[in-house]
Amino acid sequence: MTAWRKLSFPIESQDTAELIVEDDRAGVILDPLRWRILEILEAGKSVTEISDALDVTDARVLYHVQKLAETGGVRLEGNVATDPRKWRCLPAAGVIRVRAEQESREGDDPFGSSDDGDTGDGQGTEGSTATAHNQSEQAIPAGVAGQFNQAFREAAEGMYGTTFQMSVNHNRARLSEAQAAEFNNRLLSLIKEYFPPGKGDRSGIKYGFHGVLTPIDLHPLVEAVSED
Repeated sequence: MTAWRKLSFPIESQDTAELIVEDDRAGVILDPLRWRILEILEAGKSVTEISDALDVTDARVLYHVQKLAETGGVRLEGNVATDPRKWRCLPAAGVIRVRAEQESREGDDPFGSSDDGDTGDGQGTEGSTATAHNQSEQAIPAGVAGQFNQAFREAAEGMYGTTFQMSVNHNRARLSEAQAAEFNNRLLSLIKEYFPPGKGDRSGIKYGFHGVLTPIDLHPLVEAVSED
């Protein structure tokens, strides 16, 4: 099944009143961050204005608006001689309609199929690193996310008693490649120590851990732009 997503822009004079996208460009436009850019674009914004509104670096915004421009969904006003932070991104039509696959509701099932390495014996598997060649498009598989969300609801209801351990962390920092590698190696060492396959305490509560270490933003453009 298919569904349509639609955005309207406050533009009175436009060469194209409506842009309909139902080919391979749809996947590019429907990237969550790119769609969010379109949602706040209104009649047009500069790279800096989008960056400030979404709280992501201008370099990241520039990357995504260039991808949108390649699809014909937006127009970029700027050139190599101007500061890219001042480039303006404008909607290419008064209305943009994008055809998308019907969103899966697999994540609603906490016990749905997932590739989380669980063999049913209460043990996990060793951690692994992801590269640009094998990374998943979905950092947390829907089935895994469902299991964790279900467990949080059960914990709130008191199913695990009062002495269980629970930790939720979301951390961000600018790291060098060496620092990121060191952190990753130390984390994998802890996983091997506390979640060894076939070992552990079978009389204890079954714990789950899902870790994601990934770049989440680019370095700002400010230091890459000449201050003439």
